[in-house]
Amino acid sequence: MATKLTPSANPKFTPEVPALTTSSVAHPDSWNPINQTLLNNDAALDARQTQLAVQIDDLADRVGEIEQTSSTSVQRAVTLDWLYRDNRIAHELWAPGFTLIDTIDTPIIEGVVGDDSVDVQSTAQLRTGEYYVLAQDVEGGIEGETVRVTELIQCVAILSENRIRLASNLTRGFTGGVLTRCSLNQIGAAYAEGNVGDIWLSKPINIGNDVEGGAVVIRRSLSAAEVRLYFRDNTHTNWTERVWSTRRQGGDIPAGFADYEYVLPMRGDGSLRVDVDGEPAAIRHIVALSATTGLGGFVNPAMRPDAPAITAPADESTGVTERPTLAIAGYNSPGNTPQGGVQFQVATSTSFATLHHDSGELPAGLSYQMPASVLVANSTYYLRSRVKDTSGLWSDWSATVSFATDTAFIYVTAPTVVSPANNATDVGETPTLQTGAFATIGGADTHAATQYQVRASTDTWTTTAWDSGEDAVNLLSTIMPAGILLAGSTTYYIRARHKGASRGWSEWSSEVKFTTKQAFANVAGVALIATGGDGGTWAYIDDDGNTVADPGAAYFNAHPVWGGMQSVTIDGQAMVKVPKFYAKRAIIASGANAGKEGRWISDQPLPGYKLHPAFMNAGNEIDQFWYGKYQASQESSKLASKPGVLPVVNISLTAAIAAAQARNVGGVAGFMELSYYQLSAVQWLYLVENATMNSQAKTGQGRVSQSSAANVDASDVAQATYRGIVGLWGNVYQWVDGLKTSGGSIHLWDRDGNKTWVNTTKRRTAPVGAIYPTTFMAHSAATYDFADVFIGDTGPTSNTSATAPDYQYFNEDTEYFPGVGGYWGGSSNAGLWYVSCSVAASSAYTNIGARLAKV
Repeated sequence: MATKLTPSANPKFTPEVPALTTSSVAHPDSWNPINQTLLNNDAALDARQTQLAVQIDDLADRVGEIEQTSSTSVQRAVTLDWLYRDNRIAHELWAPGFTLIDTIDTPIIEGVVGDDSVDVQSTAQLRTGEYYVLAQDVEGGIEGETVRVTELIQCVAILSENRIRLASNLTRGFTGGVLTRCSLNQIGAAYAEGNVGDIWLSKPINIGNDVEGGAVVIRRSLSAAEVRLYFRDNTHTNWTERVWSTRRQGGDIPAGFADYEYVLPMRGDGSLRVDVDGEPAAIRHIVALSATTGLGGFVNPAMRPDAPAITAPADESTGVTERPTLAIAGYNSPGNTPQGGVQFQVATSTSFATLHHDSGELPAGLSYQMPASVLVANSTYYLRSRVKDTSGLWSDWSATVSFATDTAFIYVTAPTVVSPANNATDVGETPTLQTGAFATIGGADTHAATQYQVRASTDTWTTTAWDSGEDAVNLLSTIMPAGILLAGSTTYYIRARHKGASRGWSEWSSEVKFTTKQAFANVAGVALIATGGDGGTWAYIDDDGNTVADPGAAYFNAHPVWGGMQSVTIDGQAMVKVPKFYAKRAIIASGANAGKEGRWISDQPLPGYKLHPAFMNAGNEIDQFWYGKYQASQESSKLASKPGVLPVVNISLTAAIAAAQARNVGGVAGFMELSYYQLSAVQWLYLVENATMNSQAKTGQGRVSQSSAANVDASDVAQATYRGIVGLWGNVYQWVDGLKTSGGSIHLWDRDGNKTWVNTTKRRTAPVGAIYPTTFMAHSAATYDFADVFIGDTGPTSNTSATAPDYQYFNEDTEYFPGVGGYWGGSSNAGLWYVSCSVAASSAYTNIGARLAKV
């Protein structure tokens, strides 16, 4: 029978309504002529012509649906595939099916100079935020010939079917022409001719996420023309120009043309732009690559890195150990091209005619530790260094410095950084930094202290992001504090040194490079695709509301929040820790799930997310609260949470609150009767992990079809267990504090954890009585937010087709308090979302129990 909590002479809750039964792409890295993205096959056949023929046949089969694709374009595409094998590439070949241009040519009606809008024939194909080119042929060149005028614009709003608003005012007027994505003249499938001012804009492409990789090769005519390359991505929201680093001629490159290579640190999805300046130029193709080609060529002198300056050992220093750490002050590139490598050389004369030691090309970094048994005691050496960028350009050698080794090698050895591992990625916000064991050369010593330093890849060791200082406690490992490292795949370097009690400090270790997570926050979410259906139709979604596959138990077990739900014993009571999280409930703005309601949980604060109020206490944030593992029993005057006993019943809410607080003696603090916010936090976690509100069908029926209560850990009670919390529904109703009805509205505790009542002045859309929720209340104000909790707003009076197929009863006109979960005879009406707000706080019944909690 469907029951509501109601005062009655009958010691059981009175039935309200009859009981009802609850019903229970092709790979992105393969050839695709539509998006032009490809991941090349490493395997090479013995004969290049055989390889090309096989690839041409295969490619021709795949692009058969592109009617206008020519065999010439296929041949050129496969030739580029061969040339730039082992790279993910996207290319512009000026042919249908082999172009990166969005085909948009909308006639211009009028654009007035100084105005921030343009009238066009149709805005149907245009997108807000996108860039376009206005192009018009006008008379006015030398001897009156026709010339093309262009202007780059950004559409910030679509005002009507024929008008768009621009990000800035027009610098010239347009009385015709076209709004397009490319103003260059395309000559068949062969090449494009660009006049001064012409612009080419690519559609979004993705050539990889390596911040230090990527390149663009433009084959263009040799002339004084400047073909300027720009790019945009998530970390470069404005157009960012790149200057070419190398130029190649001859070989397979036609006479009169050259390949210009530009280093491109583009992350993930991005767009390219090419401007023609100075004089006209012909462009054969534009190829974007996931890494630089390494093919060399004429080096653009203006793009070579600056020669570095050596900082360690200092010039003319003495007493240098056997294994000094050689270091340069920093790295600088005129074009801001990332560092690709470094090299150190040691000689016994200033001419460096005969090298004593050569590090060879090392990965990007500022230091290098000399190996053992290379330097000799009481000797003089000379040192120089140079740096390399990711396009392969080397700097000049640094100025030479000299140093003299100690008369005997007795020292603390420089440690090895073992964590994070060198080149580690996806490093969190608070990584553990760890070194190898303390060691000495030439005599014993005691490990007295360790110092760790971390710098951003763009900084030097004089401007560290974090310095542990001399740490005499954390000798071999320490945890970086939060709030220092930046997310967004940011690259950092770490170094460390050990101090001996008698020998003093070692040299600094070799640097170790690591890259942070794209986002430190771990976000999981679900979208309500359709209401009803005995639990709702839900989909797992990412941060942006896009549907993703079920993350699976392993993901949630490793998540800091779900994985952090652990059973613990506090004051002899079995409790389950629930870690702090941030929640967001919002309508998805775009994509396939646009218009659907999404709910997300993050372990870190993010824009649009709110700390769930269960993690506020007396105005302060708390890192966790503890949920009673079992339905409450009673020990003397105290509520308890222990297995093997019957639940306490015949207890009023007032008495349950007092019995919970009675535990707070003898230095114990924070015990309380379960609050509605704490219950709703577990509901949030359950929903996002399980993508359903039908808890009985998903997890277990629980004790809902019996005639009396059982022990709190009985087998059927334990069917209703989630993440260690036993008997979440069924067996006995459980009082909760922090929610009540009174005077025609719903009252909640304030969101700051002060346990003060807030009159929301809101009531459900549904009339007084029972519903099975289809939609949930969403009102909010400064001191409350119904998004925190799950109070049904509308729904049927039977649970055959409800988003939450659990009984919810509210009478806002009377001061009533809630029991949750249902009881031993609740049948299909019981569940995690069951709430009946229909009993006075002073009432007590044989089927109402309680639940212990702690902050």
